[in-house]
Amino acid sequence: PMVDGNYFKKLEHVARALKNNDKPFGGIQLIMCGDFFQLPPVSKGEEERRFAFETSCWQKCVQINIELTQVKRQSDHTLVSILTRLRRGDCSENDAELLANTRHNKVGGNGIVPTKLCTHTDDVAMINKRELAKCEGEEKRFTSYDSDPGLTKFLDNHTPVESVLCLKIGAQVMLLKNLNVSSGLVNGARGRVEKFSSEGLPIVRFVGGVTQEVKADKWTVKGGQGVLLSRTQLPLKLAWAFSIHKSQGMTLDCVEVSLSRVFECGQAYVALSRAKNLSSLRILDFKP
Repeated sequence: PMVDGNYFKKLEHVARALKNNDKPFGGIQLIMCGDFFQLPPVSKGEEERRFAFETSCWQKCVQINIELTQVKRQSDHTLVSILTRLRRGDCSENDAELLANTRHNKVGGNGIVPTKLCTHTDDVAMINKRELAKCEGEEKRFTSYDSDPGLTKFLDNHTPVESVLCLKIGAQVMLLKNLNVSSGLVNGARGRVEKFSSEGLPIVRFVGGVTQEVKADKWTVKGGQGVLLSRTQLPLKLAWAFSIHKSQGMTLDCVEVSLSRVFECGQAYVALSRAKNLSSLRILDFKP
């Protein structure tokens, strides 16, 4: 759903031209997946914003729609049914009461505090910087190895990891890659830096109780003209706070949400649906 409607139309036009074929998308078979109830496509400046399904091109290209109905992230039936209604804009009095009452939840454990999901990235940077400064001890800097140092900014935007990561003992972090699914070391798992190994790598204790040394990992993305670029960095990010936009696709063990400054359709739903269950979610200011 993050592909803008106008961009989708341009892709379809290019496909027909490249294939020299007037069939929809030049006769290329398409399999698309996404959730249009989540955040809309990002538009630049004053550009008109349209979902891909709002274009005539979509009607031509998409003949079969399949709705996936089995929820995998949450096993908490109460939260699943609330989210199913909420994503359509329905919030009953009972739903509102249950969600508002989560403000009393004590979420986290093992020295791990809940990630605060924020609507604005400025708030995220400020909270993480402030909390890291409170941690005692020496700060360690981990600089990424980029295949093209001139494209650091591009890699910042196209990989989940930052070019420079600063950590201290006590830092609250989030894992950004699946390391060991059966042990719960998955993308979005929360932890706390307990110490640094003899090689200077962080040893992190995760919410589930597993303690693991975290080593650098590699991300590969396509740059212009099909060139492959890579970034090697620790698969970690400071996680006292996180932006709702960046949290898309993640499952969070413990999450605290402030919704008073929501500015985008689908933003509140995306934030609330990161939680595994109602008991791992705390909403500070719920107003239906």
